[in-house]
Amino acid sequence: MTSSCPWHTNSTAVNRRPVPDRDLLLAMKAQANSFVLGTRKSNLALIQTGHVADDLRLLHNSPSPSEQSENQEEEEGSGPEKRDNVTPYTFSIESMTTVGDRNQTTPLHLLSPYSSTQPAKSLWTDELEARLINGHFDMLIHSLKDVPTVLKDGCEIGCMVKRHDPRDALVIKEGLPYTSLDQLPDGSVVGTGSVRRVAQLKRAYPRLVFEDMRGNLNTRFSKLDNPSSPFSALILAMSGLSRLGMAHRVVATLESPVLMHAVGQGALAVEIRSDDMRTRNCLRGLGHWPTEWTCGAERGCLRVLEGGCSVPVGVESEIVELAEEDLEGLEAQGVEDPFKGEDEEQLKDDSPMLHFSGLIDIKPDTRPSTPTFFKNSLPPLRKRFAKLTLSACVTATDGSKHVLYEPKSVLVRSYRQAERFGEECARELRRMGASEILDEINRIRKERERQDLERAIQRSKALQEEREKMGKVEGGEAEVVA
Repeated sequence: MTSSCPWHTNSTAVNRRPVPDRDLLLAMKAQANSFVLGTRKSNLALIQTGHVADDLRLLHNSPSPSEQSENQEEEEGSGPEKRDNVTPYTFSIESMTTVGDRNQTTPLHLLSPYSSTQPAKSLWTDELEARLINGHFDMLIHSLKDVPTVLKDGCEIGCMVKRHDPRDALVIKEGLPYTSLDQLPDGSVVGTGSVRRVAQLKRAYPRLVFEDMRGNLNTRFSKLDNPSSPFSALILAMSGLSRLGMAHRVVATLESPVLMHAVGQGALAVEIRSDDMRTRNCLRGLGHWPTEWTCGAERGCLRVLEGGCSVPVGVESEIVELAEEDLEGLEAQGVEDPFKGEDEEQLKDDSPMLHFSGLIDIKPDTRPSTPTFFKNSLPPLRKRFAKLTLSACVTATDGSKHVLYEPKSVLVRSYRQAERFGEECARELRRMGASEILDEINRIRKERERQDLERAIQRSKALQEEREKMGKVEGGEAEVVA
């Protein structure tokens, strides 16, 4: 019997139906108004993706403000109906385990990427992106701090949802009375999977011991709270603890000058295919432009520094929206305008979606599902002004060197200007000495890659020799070895 499911083949069928190709797959989804959200197979990733799916359902399946007003006059109990003969949007979630998830032992800053041109954090995104490109997934939901600053060809970040608290948090072993790192006795062991945290905290607390600890949150808490465990405390992201309902374990939050957070920490990114107009329209109204502009600046800085989630780059950023009448007198307040008088490249229908961040004029009474991106046409645009502040640091892994740059706040008018400001901050950091620190980290990583390759070659040779002794040389005859 031939399978009736167009998504799979039936290996036992006489006349097997092929898996639909990419174009057919996308056409089928478009007809059904269905979207598949892909993510990593971890509890935190699934919870985060669930939040985004709920937000999308609210955007596309709930009434607009004017309809809500009309519905208040109708009788209660009427179920949701198909409006204007439009098929309701559906959002399903699928997860998968990535290479980065499977390796829970190697310290992050020593993880080897697929190639020397890719950051180690691509180990968490490559396999997901492959299924996005082939049409299986329509969007990927990531913790932004795990996303490489340069994506695969054909992929882009469609939007970023509103950022949670980006700070790091201190968690103490159950039963211990301490409420800060200052109170921990000399020699206390603090666990974290981040070289950024270790580098900065070694500088601030040289009397404490910092050791690598990875795994999901439940695994880390089990290791911490085990009475026989050497760990006295953990450093974790405040946003992840909050999303998992574990914020009650936090005894203190950490921020500058002690610890600057990771690039993009606390924010979620929605990655899409660059040419997917249907998904672009679906995301309209989901993104949070202040998050996108601040994280754009942070990621611009990280990209120029060629860092990754395992490189000790810390940042802090802040953005304040300004009215046009507020622009006069900014210089007297110490706010610079490095982009004054510059004409940005005109936006096109195929420009990256983040380039429209904060500039699309969304009226509150307009249904988000109304298409806004069409070939050869743009949605209505508006002006926006904001004061952006960004501080960044690069710290040697042993805490011995630390380069901090705290420029004046700047006036920005778009995501692209925020990104360029971050890039210039990175160039200044390099001029101040950050290049030496990053070069040393890359040297250590390349040496690790060389050693890994040598060990792999030795294992292969040993296996071949063993096969020869056992008379199992491929292509030859079996031989009894005395």
